[in-house]
Amino acid sequence: MGISVKVDTKRIAPKIKNASKKGLFILTQQVVKDSNLYVPMNTGNLMQSSLRASRFGDGKAVWDTPYARRLYYNPQFHFSKDVNPRAQGLWFEKAKSVHKKQWAEIAEKAVKGKL
Repeated sequence: MGISVKVDTKRIAPKIKNASKKGLFILTQQVVKDSNLYVPMNTGNLMQSSLRASRFGDGKAVWDTPYARRLYYNPQFHFSKDVNPRAQGLWFEKAKSVHKKQWAEIAEKAVKGKL
């Protein structure tokens, strides 16, 4: 005697899609927040640009000042530590090395909470 299971994917698919979108939004917010801990800061414009330009629902973390690329890809610069003592280039990479496990947990919790 066998067991037969029928899964109604039409009802499940929207829930999975919704949960994934919510998880992506929450994860991207956290990535930007944690990355901003390492962003060079003088006036705060670079950090603020990430809050304006990032597309959290699409999973896009963006710093969009005219100088963001130059600062990000030149970690050899001597960044002022006056305003942000953790300031450095490659700030996302630094945040990822410190917070990657936490990010995975946040994403998992967000998705599971919506299913």
